[in-house]
Amino acid sequence: MNRLLSTLALVLGFATLAFTGCQTPAPSQVDRGYSAPAQPAKTQWQAAPNQPAPAKHVAVREDSDVIFKSNQIKVSKSVLESASVGGTIKYRIQIQALEDVSTVRVTETMPAGIQFKSAKPTTSLSGNNASWVFPSMKKGKTQNIDVTVSPTKEGDHQICSTVSVDNAFCLNLFSGQPKLDVVKQGPASIELGEIATWTVTVTNNGSADATGVVVTDKLPEAFKPTTKLRQEIGTVTPGETRIVEYSAKAIAQGEFRNHAVATYDGGPAIAGESSAPITVVQSGIRIRKTGPAEAYVFKPVVFNITIENTGDTDLTNVRITDILPKGSSVADNGRGRVSGNAIGWMIPNLPAGSSQLITTEIAATRKGKSTNTVKVLTENGLEASDAVKTNWLAVPGVTVSITDTKDPVRVKEETIYKIAVSNQGKFEPVTGTVTVTFNDSIKPVAVAGDAQGTINGQTVTFPRTTLEPGKDTTLSITAKGAKIGPGRASMSFSADFLSEPIISQETTNVY
Repeated sequence: MNRLLSTLALVLGFATLAFTGCQTPAPSQVDRGYSAPAQPAKTQWQAAPNQPAPAKHVAVREDSDVIFKSNQIKVSKSVLESASVGGTIKYRIQIQALEDVSTVRVTETMPAGIQFKSAKPTTSLSGNNASWVFPSMKKGKTQNIDVTVSPTKEGDHQICSTVSVDNAFCLNLFSGQPKLDVVKQGPASIELGEIATWTVTVTNNGSADATGVVVTDKLPEAFKPTTKLRQEIGTVTPGETRIVEYSAKAIAQGEFRNHAVATYDGGPAIAGESSAPITVVQSGIRIRKTGPAEAYVFKPVVFNITIENTGDTDLTNVRITDILPKGSSVADNGRGRVSGNAIGWMIPNLPAGSSQLITTEIAATRKGKSTNTVKVLTENGLEASDAVKTNWLAVPGVTVSITDTKDPVRVKEETIYKIAVSNQGKFEPVTGTVTVTFNDSIKPVAVAGDAQGTINGQTVTFPRTTLEPGKDTTLSITAKGAKIGPGRASMSFSADFLSEPIISQETTNVY
């Protein structure tokens, strides 16, 4: 060839290897079967007179790769594509981490006669320097930098790299952090006036001691505390659990939420908290029994038992016991269970505000005053009672009669009807009502006797007629003939002890 074209060999050497943060042994070349030249290798352009250099004819030296190795990284530079003046030369910088390293910095200095074209990854240019920064590299990882340059004149060119590694010297420290988990537990509901007890469980699920731990109960205004609301529990180590208790008396009804807050020295204002809902209720039960103040022995009378839920909670398993006086006889147990001298019932559920009625029929087998007591007991311990007093009277023997003083009578002629009511008993007075009804042949005109009577058309009534023991009551009615025919007077005596009135009749002929 007219002109000897020698390759532009990039003598790739390290001008400087700087390490930040540590002292690193001086770099040494790796033995690749050749001896490194004492001076950087050079490639010269030798052009014949008036003959330009060939555009693409390049000779590559066998020792064009430069390898540097330290105890942390291994760096090599090699030509990928060669070119003549005006062409493009590509070469690669390869960095391999032999250990985990921090920031790796690479700077390429472009000499005169070499023009920077591009790089991958992209670079930061400052004057003749192209720089790359890699934040960190793990052991065994490789980072390639491909650079493209263009020679602008013939001759030897030397592109130098400066590589530095930021070494990090670490001191292993561990800083723990307490973590307080708080769980508050207590009753879901409580009766007004009773004392509720809550437990607060504090567990340190963190990694450091929690010192000066304080648990504070933020009690609602509906409660009056019976224990201290602020309790100091000292140091709680990781994994340790402490339990504290609080109690308070309920003084107002309603739904509330009780909060507990835990703190420790140096910690946040609330290191842990928990709350528990609670409802303050007022349960109530009332029972009433009604019955006659007086009754006659052997005659069953009605007694009513009323059970009322006067509170704001449903009541369960409500038990009622009706205690009968001695000498009582049960005619109707009201679907209860009779046992000895008592009748029992059980109401499984009695909703708030509701009531239930039980009706019985009881008779006495002997005269005298007695007290009938009924009691109620709920599953949650509420109880109430009521009683009714009855004076049981002996049944009297009563006879009645009605007779006329004149029979027959003419129309408009008068006759007198004599009425006698006798109490054959010896112990109790008898009070009853005498009623006399006339047919249209006889018309009543006047009344007289031991009781005050009234005439209402064809009926005469003697209300509240009292019969003393062993005595008779005499009454009279004056009547006159009203119409020809048989006149009939029908008398009845009714009283509480009688299931049916006693009847007596008298007939008077009218002509």
